[in-house]
Amino acid sequence: MLQFPYLTESLIRQYATDRSFERGVDYYRSGAVLSVIRRGQEVQAEVAGSRYTPYRVHITFGDTGISETFCSCPYDWGGICKHIVAVLLTCLHEPEKIEERPPVESLLSDLDRDQLEDLVLALLESRPDLTDTIEAHLALTAARPSAAETSPRRPPID
Repeated sequence: MLQFPYLTESLIRQYATDRSFERGVDYYRSGAVLSVIRRGQEVQAEVAGSRYTPYRVHITFGDTGISETFCSCPYDWGGICKHIVAVLLTCLHEPEKIEERPPVESLLSDLDRDQLEDLVLALLESRPDLTDTIEAHLALTAARPSAAETSPRRPPID
């Protein structure tokens, strides 16, 4: 089981306000962290809160710490929210609760073009809202110059 050697309570405190940290400790201790899945350097979790549906938490770790966090809660008072704190404390104190799964890139790497197309179409069937995301991504990709266009032209060798 992979752990996060640089993750400490002190580091978590640096990212949170005192109140958010203490509330996150309460959430952690009360078992509000429902699930934690790790894929490579990314952690996704669900945390029970005041809503009927759990809050979704996403944390990306870098080589020396936390590089990005997201929570679906409306928290906007500086630092990370209590839900993210609770997930980080779970990662620190109960790594055995983390379900390890392969990164999505490795799941997709062996698929051929037809399999990838089938997968995307199945996703769009269940999540039509992704169509706009795909179109936006394709527009950005088309607007970027290719490697051949950006590499300097060499004179022909005589």
